Amino acid sequence: MTRGTCTTPDFRFTSESPPYLLSGQNITRGSRGKGFIVLFMKNIVDTTKKVYVTSERDFHMNITTSSRLDRSLKIQIDKNVLVNSSQLIILPTAIELNYFQKEVKSVLIETSEDVNVISFDEGDRTAGSTANIPIHKLSTKYIVISTAPSRESQLAVAAIKDNTAISVTFKMERYLSLKIENHTFYRGDVFSFSLDSFETYQIAHSTDLTGSVIESSYPIAAFSGNDCNKIDGIGFCDHLITQLPPTGFVDNMYIVPPNNDDRDTIIRITAIEKSDIFYVIGAANKSLSLHKYNSFDIRISSNQVCYIKSTTPVIVTGIGLASKRISYLGDPSMTIIPGINQYLNDYKIVIPNGYVNNFVSVMIKESSLIFFRINSTVINICDIVFEENVLAGNVTYNVRTIRVAEGVLTARTLDGEKFGMIFSGVQIAEAYSFSVNFMLP
Repeated sequence: MTRGTCTTPDFRFTSESPPYLLSGQNITRGSRGKGFIVLFMKNIVDTTKKVYVTSERDFHMNITTSSRLDRSLKIQIDKNVLVNSSQLIILPTAIELNYFQKEVKSVLIETSEDVNVISFDEGDRTAGSTANIPIHKLSTKYIVISTAPSRESQLAVAAIKDNTAISVTFKMERYLSLKIENHTFYRGDVFSFSLDSFETYQIAHSTDLTGSVIESSYPIAAFSGNDCNKIDGIGFCDHLITQLPPTGFVDNMYIVPPNNDDRDTIIRITAIEKSDIFYVIGAANKSLSLHKYNSFDIRISSNQVCYIKSTTPVIVTGIGLASKRISYLGDPSMTIIPGINQYLNDYKIVIPNGYVNNFVSVMIKESSLIFFRINSTVINICDIVFEENVLAGNVTYNVRTIRVAEGVLTARTLDGEKFGMIFSGVQIAEAYSFSVNFMLP
């Protein structure tokens, strides 16, 4: 349900001392790590390349690029700094990748403590954001996720080891072709190439590349999305990006919350193997079968929640649309949805500035609601803009969307129960969304 006005908080006490240290809290989990490869895919306008790095502790951070990178760029990026728990890195616009070129445009971030890394690509009326995956969880197989483009679909890869052999098996509309380096590729064809450490390569096409398969001889970082996409004929186009999860870290149970400000959500389910899928929206229960690498789209409104369960792991992507009610507010945004088994019991991230509304959607067991805290504070009911309970198997989850302020945000449960979080924000002709973790612990 959508919340109305309010005057009183949920509970009598609104703050307390920091919670106790949970068992295993020092173990690297989910998307946390000490090493990350970052890249920025091609955009249609000049943008500010932001990277937010956050940790529970102060840490040393070393940022390096290839010795072959143009020196004028390298001296702007490479640095070694001591960070007081969070840091915003701004990279030069020229680090952006170009289509169909081998370049040395990836950036290595190394830290002395476990951190979360969020990439944020923001320009005039366009924004794209994604959580980054630590190097120790990179893999050799990925499934591309994009949307039917108004301009270009994209995929990009970065190598972390010399002589990495990479292949892309294309899945695209039948009879459409893609020309790369004087060779023509069709649906099912394989483009093979190799990259050395720090090297990147980006591919673009005028059709949806969802279901294309990226494989490599050594672990790589893989990204996909759209340069700027207008969906559903509403609003303007926005940059859609995500770092792709390795196929071995994907879940089979999901709760997808709605977007706010009267923004519908397209839910894209992509099968890694043949899968039977069951999903629930309100009182409607439905099922379908998906063949390997195929996708199916579901649409929910701004006051609906979707529960999904599959017989094999699937990738679930949430694509927020422009507002139908508020003129020019928000545009398309894309995020990989965290699976229920990927939830964590504590998070720390930075909410970006410059947005009319910032939200966090929380998926948590109803029995643990009273133990949930943001910035060591009980949630004020006035900040809850949506709330609904959902049955996932035999467990009731509470789904809440909470209005939050820009700046550093911490969230945890005092009883140690795990929960999921998805962050989003809107302004005129622009929107962002990302989940902090979409990796199995």
